[in-house]
Amino acid sequence: MPTPTYFAKYPPFPSNIPVADMPIFSFAKLAVNDGHESCALFEACRHIGFFQLDFTGCLFGDQFLKNTEKMFDLNAELYALPKLELNEYSYNPPISLFRYKPLGYHKIGKVGDRVELYGISRDDITGASEPLANPACIERCRPQLKTYIEQANEIVNIILGHLEKHLKLPLGTFAQLQPMTEPSGSVLRMLKYEPQPADDRRTAMMGHTDITALTLLFSATGGLQILKDDADPHLESSWTYIKPRPSTCIVNLGDAMVEWTGGILRSAMHRVTSPPGDQSSMTRYVVGYFARPAGNSLMKRLAPPEYPSSLIPPVEGGQNYENDMNARDWEWHKLSSVKAGNIGGSLGGKPFEPKRDLNELFPAIVNAV
Repeated sequence: MPTPTYFAKYPPFPSNIPVADMPIFSFAKLAVNDGHESCALFEACRHIGFFQLDFTGCLFGDQFLKNTEKMFDLNAELYALPKLELNEYSYNPPISLFRYKPLGYHKIGKVGDRVELYGISRDDITGASEPLANPACIERCRPQLKTYIEQANEIVNIILGHLEKHLKLPLGTFAQLQPMTEPSGSVLRMLKYEPQPADDRRTAMMGHTDITALTLLFSATGGLQILKDDADPHLESSWTYIKPRPSTCIVNLGDAMVEWTGGILRSAMHRVTSPPGDQSSMTRYVVGYFARPAGNSLMKRLAPPEYPSSLIPPVEGGQNYENDMNARDWEWHKLSSVKAGNIGGSLGGKPFEPKRDLNELFPAIVNAV
């Protein structure tokens, strides 16, 4: 989440609200290949699909947090614009998830959602595609947005690099499936949730899994909830708040990681509802970086024989056919299914207990202990 200074603008998260048991990892440790931190990260990605990443303790993290606050300032400036102006930049799912989605566009049951969002195309900002028209406040901030997206993508690649080690994939395998130079659906989203009426507080964004590889989320208030293991998403008791913490972001794995690893890694179902306690009276702003595969990347398992060292099992007889779609077609299929009201549940998290030699994965770290 943003720095403590930004957190101080909002009421505290109530102490009497049950929250998800969410592991917190140090970005500074992951950046220097701490083996024990890496092992714990991998287990969280297998069993939960969510974790929090603490950016304190290193210069890069401090810079990223400061730049995140600039993104929150841009978020507020963006939504101060008249709705008539924002509607000139309307998005068009599932063809495109870029630019403005107005309040109530998607249905939750028979009622509209309660979130506005603006998707800033990574390709637009980095020059991997033709430029899109955006409001003046976004156009003015193109250099800052480019820096922020590059930083966010570096964080994503560090996390993915650790997962590659534990799956015995060649270093850079995941990064090569989502290079910044190739067109993709990767997006920096600015989200806004208005306070809900006290007598009508309900789900603001329906339960879903992300179609990303990884998602980084920043917010200073609660509202995000994760589905409990093997729970019925239609029951309110099945959902648990994730408590935001200063100087951290919430990270979740998306469905692309489930596809590529044959279900070893987990993509957990989550939703957004009204913030708890006194936070419910505040407008909730969220900044999120959604890293998605390049459109032409294949979604098949990263398994032998194509990846000889991989611990991901190949598709065997009797299982579903190999996914031979590229990411563009796969995302279209997933988004069309969601738009049709087909809500699944959490994905992945299959048993995976190979013997992994920590000394082999992180020799410098282990030998130093």
